[in-house]
Amino acid sequence: MQNSKKMALFGSIRALTISAMLTAISVVIGIFCKTALNFDGGLFRITFENLPIILSGILYGPIVGGVVGACSDLVSYLLSSQAYPPNLIVTLGATLVGVLSGISSKLIIRKKGTLQIVVSGALAHIVGSMIVKPIGLYQFYGALVLLRIPLYMLIAPVEILLLCALLKRKSFAKAVGYVSEKETPKMTYDDALEYIHKINWTFCNPGLDRIKELCEALGSPQKSLKFIHVAGTNGKGSFCAMLSSVLSKAGYKVGTFTSPYVKTFNERMAINGEMVSNDELVSLTEKVKPIADKMAEKPTEFELITAIALEYFAQSNCDYVVLECGLGGRLDSTNIIDTPVLSVITGIDFDHTSILGDTIEKIAFEKAGIIKPGIPCLWCGESKEAENIISARALELGSELFSVDHSKTEIKDLTLEGTNFDYGEYKNVHIPLLGKYQPFNASNVLSAIDILKSLGIDIPNEAIYDGLSVVEWHARFEILSKNPLIIADGGHNPQGVKSAVDSVKGYFENEKINIITGVMADKDYRYIAEQIGSIANEVYCIRPDNPRALGADEYARVYAENGITAYPCESVSDALKKAIKASIEQKKALLCVGSLYMYSEICKCLDELDVSSALDK
Repeated sequence: MQNSKKMALFGSIRALTISAMLTAISVVIGIFCKTALNFDGGLFRITFENLPIILSGILYGPIVGGVVGACSDLVSYLLSSQAYPPNLIVTLGATLVGVLSGISSKLIIRKKGTLQIVVSGALAHIVGSMIVKPIGLYQFYGALVLLRIPLYMLIAPVEILLLCALLKRKSFAKAVGYVSEKETPKMTYDDALEYIHKINWTFCNPGLDRIKELCEALGSPQKSLKFIHVAGTNGKGSFCAMLSSVLSKAGYKVGTFTSPYVKTFNERMAINGEMVSNDELVSLTEKVKPIADKMAEKPTEFELITAIALEYFAQSNCDYVVLECGLGGRLDSTNIIDTPVLSVITGIDFDHTSILGDTIEKIAFEKAGIIKPGIPCLWCGESKEAENIISARALELGSELFSVDHSKTEIKDLTLEGTNFDYGEYKNVHIPLLGKYQPFNASNVLSAIDILKSLGIDIPNEAIYDGLSVVEWHARFEILSKNPLIIADGGHNPQGVKSAVDSVKGYFENEKINIITGVMADKDYRYIAEQIGSIANEVYCIRPDNPRALGADEYARVYAENGITAYPCESVSDALKKAIKASIEQKKALLCVGSLYMYSEICKCLDELDVSSALDK
């Protein structure tokens, strides 16, 4: 409220200042024209003194326009030292120039642009300059005054053209306030990202009130969509990617909302595997921005992103949306949805303990917040403590709880080319995603598909096998280079890192490999270092590009304390050059693990780095 008053005060001061300047400009033009451009005793006067008056009416409406017109005429009279009293009819004509331009711009043609300027200028000149003013001047010039009308028929188009030229210049239009909030110049893609990222989500009260207000103002796009809502500590992204691929192969238009992104922001929202385009993101952000800016309590970054994604999926008429929670579940902005088709909790482990709680039970309570009354829920985890909390919540809400039986998952073939596995009646399923944990993530998806099929959703077996065989998901035990072998895994919490380590042991057995790693200081980095140390030949430590990141020197000391050779590196590029050279010489694989924030920079550096040249560095 206080900010609104300040903005209103600022707007009033600016309007007053500009109006005074326009009055002064009109007076100067009027006096100059009287002294330099008069012909035949003032009967023929080439003047553009009406231009500032018309502009004031267009900008600020009929009252301000009328005041500027009247003041301009009266001040011009006073400065001209005339022996006769002011001609009030001429003053009325000048006043009507401002009033009529204001009326036409505010009531007749409201949309800013050429048409508004032309109509405003034409109406003001026809009535004020060609009808009323000549009546006032009749006593001086008699019938000859009619000769001024053709002159103004020439002056009016020139003034209108000048006004169009001025107001088409973005810098001038912005300076005088002609560009409104809804008509600001089109954002660029960088502008959209800057706006989205400018709010620090940690400084806010948790809750769903802001996202509800934002979505209601957008017309509640979530109410037109069908969701599979996914929460959990690890495995959410892989689950969402696999399920979306299967549903897409089944012929549905499928929106996917995931976080965080690993290379490009646009990854966070995609339809049938194709991420939102830059232009679409700009257009969506332009729609959400004026609504968010007017809110008394501004939405957080993730709430903005959620609202943009929901609007995108609704505009695109998606059949289903696979919606991943950002943090927790109960108070996560994605939990604005009322009745998903299915709720899924992939697993529970320690992560974000300062926000979600320091016990498995507390974290499970937050994740179980996505369960809705009467809506089935799939539990994919192993923790009995978490399952008890989730089961109690499902029972309380009358929601049928399903569990994944991972004992039915049998890995048939685990290679760096992909994995084949069986799960119950699904035999010889192939997934291209690497990692010993991915067949279990795929088993979760197959369990979810069985539930969806029982709800009447048509998902042919062919779509299941095809969808899983072509799924793509980056930064999860992903091969970035085959010679030398470089793998990236986004494991960034104890469970995620342990899964990556188990995968290394599965693919490389007892062979030690080289590691590039960085970690957040708020994670259990000593446990993470202990896990990584069990597979490490040499470790190259970096500080990920994040304010929460642990320093490379300190992280390297943790490994040294455990008897592991570790080198602190100045940058990702420095670590890659050193680690690649060592890996080539030692004929070792190289794993990059510990933080998703490293992934995009590692990919960028690899694109720029000539791997063979690393031997010479």
